[in-house]
Amino acid sequence: MFNSFKKKKKGSMTIIITVLSLAIMGACTFGPDEAEAKSWKSEMNLTEDLKYSAEATVRLYIQLCKEEKEWLPFKDALEKIEALSKVEAMDLYLESYYKKVKPKDIRDIVNDVYGIDLEAVSDLGAGKQTSTYSDEVLGLVRQALDEEVSDEAITNMEKIEVMDLYWEAFDGNMSGDEIRKMINAIFGINLAGISGLEGTGVALFSKEQWISHYENDLFVVHTGADDVDVWVYPTDYFKEQTGVEANPRQLEVALSALGFEYSEEKEALYYANPTGKSVPDNFKGQTLGTIIGVIKEEYEGLN
Repeated sequence: MFNSFKKKKKGSMTIIITVLSLAIMGACTFGPDEAEAKSWKSEMNLTEDLKYSAEATVRLYIQLCKEEKEWLPFKDALEKIEALSKVEAMDLYLESYYKKVKPKDIRDIVNDVYGIDLEAVSDLGAGKQTSTYSDEVLGLVRQALDEEVSDEAITNMEKIEVMDLYWEAFDGNMSGDEIRKMINAIFGINLAGISGLEGTGVALFSKEQWISHYENDLFVVHTGADDVDVWVYPTDYFKEQTGVEANPRQLEVALSALGFEYSEEKEALYYANPTGKSVPDNFKGQTLGTIIGVIKEEYEGLN
């Protein structure tokens, strides 16, 4: 089981900061203050445990400065950045691009802000089953191809190819909300919902990677590669804090109402969609909401 969390690797950020800042500052409408520019770069290099990737933090910082039309003290700006939800950070990141944001850029942004590798999901064929693509997805792909192709031909495409064509149908003019809708429709990854998991005590492991996890999370929701089945188990942190090694009785009772049962093989509460299809968003929401409810009622303050 994936009870231990990966720690972020720390390395030199000097090159990425220099390259990005030079590229982005070239488009800034306010004049750079040389002393301030040197100061924030130094502070950035010394900062550990950033909420977002180094590249995202640089872009978000410079975008905030652009909006204020002056260089902000890095410490003050970092507080604002750390307070941003992932949805807010993603939208601000998107604003830092001066041309159309291409699909590859979008995938990089999702990786930088959420730590989710959409290309890996596509390579694995993981996530939402392609057979469950909506009529809207199929229609937009056909529109981009400008030809009549079968549903089967589209569902056999790699997900990043479907994403590229979906984007092309919009001619690249997509808002943050539209981009998040696209990603959910193709990959089964609800970025808006994931953003809301911060501070809830619930971690999410799906598509063979961590989708959301924080140090003080209490329970893990773990889905199979194609989202057909789900299992829930406590984190090491929960066990250390409570002395309880398994899911508490309150959680078992609450999730049993949704069809979860204990699995000896998984050593977890387990549910498999009887239809054999990816579980729908509303079921995911019910599961997460139920767990969050138990945490608020029984373990408030632990997370």
